[in-house]
Amino acid sequence: MERKNWWLAAALLVCAPAFAEGAPGKGTSPPPLLGKDRDGEVVDLATMHGKVVIVTFWASWCGYCLKELPVLNALQEKAGDDWLRIVAVNVKDDAVNYRAMTRQMRDYRLTLTRDRNGQIAKGYAVEAYPNLWLIDRQGRVWGHHVGYGEDSLETIINEIQSLLQAEAPMPVGTSAQG
Repeated sequence: MERKNWWLAAALLVCAPAFAEGAPGKGTSPPPLLGKDRDGEVVDLATMHGKVVIVTFWASWCGYCLKELPVLNALQEKAGDDWLRIVAVNVKDDAVNYRAMTRQMRDYRLTLTRDRNGQIAKGYAVEAYPNLWLIDRQGRVWGHHVGYGEDSLETIINEIQSLLQAEAPMPVGTSAQG
């Protein structure tokens, strides 16, 4: 395989939706506990039913993660907290690096948690970063993406918007019969 074709194949594998062996499957409930937030409160998917939840696993050494997080934060800011919750789970960074990163992200609206020993990531079969999970309003896995790229990001955002629109509750006072 030519060198440029090898890189293209690798990029497609990294950016494509992927379910690793042992990972929660589409339509199943993923592990609910996502660590503790900045205030020390447990972040549990069970408390987020009714919202679309995006869970991304990241590390401070992952350059692509550091590109993805500001975009996800902007999406959280634009969407607000009523319909969407984005949780960014830091995996295995030491305390010094984690604190430095959270200081840099102190104004972020997305929820930051920490997976000190990798057990949360293990429940999702995370082996590469960033590792993004889309969870529907009923708490089921709707999609999964590994990696980051400018092209894949647009696809992911479109999927999030479709998921939000497809599952948006009807406004009070309307009927399904029009």
